[in-house]
Amino acid sequence: MQKRIVLTGGPGFGKSSIIQELERRGHAVFHEVAREIIHEMQTSTGDFDLETFSTKVQLGRIRQFHQASENMHFYDRGIPDIAGFLLKDKLPIPNDLLDFCTTLNYHKTVFITPPWEAIYHKDPERREDFREAVKVHKSLEATYASLGYELVAVPMGSIAQRCDFVLNHLGIR
Repeated sequence: MQKRIVLTGGPGFGKSSIIQELERRGHAVFHEVAREIIHEMQTSTGDFDLETFSTKVQLGRIRQFHQASENMHFYDRGIPDIAGFLLKDKLPIPNDLLDFCTTLNYHKTVFITPPWEAIYHKDPERREDFREAVKVHKSLEATYASLGYELVAVPMGSIAQRCDFVLNHLGIR
């Protein structure tokens, strides 16, 4: 049975660093697709269209979901994250996205990185300030909980400690 394990949380709270450490340790991972799409949209048109962006991210995450070939993969965000971001902005969630959120299932345990201002920083692809990132976090919590996932907060600590926490929680060493 495949395990598709999601790491989620507001932007800038350490997800990608944990994913990179998991990969360094030899685990199969899928990196965040949104950053690449944001960069592509900014350099090609200079515009940022939320609808186009959401569609491209959805297609990328669905592709990642179906590309899983190992027994276990770690994901830097899952398909429900798209719904969480839309929910934060009080935007409608398209029916096809809801269908994907309920039919393409990840492992029941979803790891969430809590707000941590000391490590948060903006960059060209991360435009939210810390307050907005916290709103994203809360929206993601609500989204995953409403879909029946068990959220496990990853405690603050070094990247190695956070990675160890995830692996230990899953019974992996």
